Amino acid sequence: MRTQSLISAGFATIAIASASFPASAWAPWPDVDFEWYANVGKPLATVPVVIALAPREGYIVSPGHYETRGTRQVWVPARYVRDDYQQQLVAYNNGRTTTYATGPLTIRDKDGNIIPTQPEAYPVDSALK
Repeated sequence: MRTQSLISAGFATIAIASASFPASAWAPWPDVDFEWYANVGKPLATVPVVIALAPREGYIVSPGHYETRGTRQVWVPARYVRDDYQQQLVAYNNGRTTTYATGPLTIRDKDGNIIPTQPEAYPVDSALK
């Protein structure tokens, strides 16, 4: 009788253990990126053919380049970008606000007082008096 209960307990243990194997095969651990291991040592990508764009009035050519997006390197082909240098040049940052030049530049000190930029505001003899 003792032998029979021992054998039954052994079969029950084997049945429980064998039932747990399919569950452990679908477990999230260990999370191994097998595609990464398969591609180790291979070049990431072939460099695409670089096409030089012809100059275009009012545009700047941005050459083709790689950009990082998330965790991947993506090839961005050459493209035209509108040349807005003059518009950006007239934008001045005055601390908390941004103003756009519509006339002469007004320079202010740290207290907000206007600093004159005309030479007439500083006579030559003013420092001697």
